[in-house]
Amino acid sequence: MEYTKYKNSKSVFVLYIVCISAFFASLNQNIYSPIIPLIKDSFHVTTTMVNLTVSLFIFITAIMQIIFGTILDIKGSRIILIPSLILTVIASVGCAVTTNFTLFFVFRLLQAFGTAAIPLIASATITDLFEGNTRGSAMGTYQTLLSIAPAVAPIVGGIIGDKYNYNGIFWVLVSISVLLLVINTLFFPTDQKIQEKKKSNAIKFYHFIVKDGMGSLVLSLSFLNFLVYFSILVYLPILLTDHYHLHIKIVGWLYLPITISLVAGSLLFKFVQWRISLITLFTLTNIIITVGIIGFGITHTYSLLLMSLSLLIYGIGIGILSPTYATIITNKFEQYRASAMGVFNFVRYTGMAAGPILISLLLESISSELVFTLFGILFGIISSFSYFFVYKTKIDKRMTL
Repeated sequence: MEYTKYKNSKSVFVLYIVCISAFFASLNQNIYSPIIPLIKDSFHVTTTMVNLTVSLFIFITAIMQIIFGTILDIKGSRIILIPSLILTVIASVGCAVTTNFTLFFVFRLLQAFGTAAIPLIASATITDLFEGNTRGSAMGTYQTLLSIAPAVAPIVGGIIGDKYNYNGIFWVLVSISVLLLVINTLFFPTDQKIQEKKKSNAIKFYHFIVKDGMGSLVLSLSFLNFLVYFSILVYLPILLTDHYHLHIKIVGWLYLPITISLVAGSLLFKFVQWRISLITLFTLTNIIITVGIIGFGITHTYSLLLMSLSLLIYGIGIGILSPTYATIITNKFEQYRASAMGVFNFVRYTGMAAGPILISLLLESISSELVFTLFGILFGIISSFSYFFVYKTKIDKRMTL
């Protein structure tokens, strides 16, 4: 009994270490969203070039999910985590000290390589340490902290960027990454002996998850949702400064509705996942997100209040969505949990990477109202397919009984 209590307390301690590390990885990714105009002016480059640093950061993170997912299933986490944090420290220093955009660009991409493995290591560690509803609750804790970062990061970035320019932001990241390197070196568990899996099995798994009906629907919806989410994140500061003529410091605070709702959605998942099925939660979440995106599309150029309300609804949807989708994926593909989360994260990050570039291109010829409204309608259509797929699966199971 005492050993079990000790083991559980140790698991919870490790849970918070990996959750905070994943929080930092997401913070690193999103912290300069509100100061995109400031980065553009500091280096005298176009908005497209600054957006490219955002997109490539996420794209590298996405690609590395597939590579790291297979390595984690074979070799374990610690062997990847510590070198990744060391690279993050070096790259963050480079971003802080350079005044040349090309060098800034290179160091920013090295940051992406450094932080890419951290969210995947966190989710893989959670699935190793917890099972059943406890895993869902732990995943909810993880996703709560992970979802806070992209929402809090713009507020922090706006305050620091306004006072200390972009350099200040990266010196903060240097300090945090050094601290996390020390903590993980001391406390992250040593990898247990892991049974090797043949490379061909990993390749077959990736083929299998894409062909699986529920798996492909979850991946499709994840891609589209995070494409829209990051389109909004990079478009919002431009909308608020150019259309509403607000100061950069105020822009950061107007991310607050989505910040609060993301946290609320993640906490709501922890509460309701014990009471209703994941599939029911999946369906309800898709409806909430559809309403939120369409609401933002219709209101964002007419009313700050209605736009904030739409973002509040959308944020709740995203807060519930991330742990719901992640738990469905890990439960369905239990044997290859790290690889499954690798595919899931790859699709999410690919959507994040595509968002900033796609929205820049679309807004050159189409109104923002139409673009975001169509995004919401498309998400609703795919969600309908997923509902009918789940409903048909239930009917088929009943007929075979």
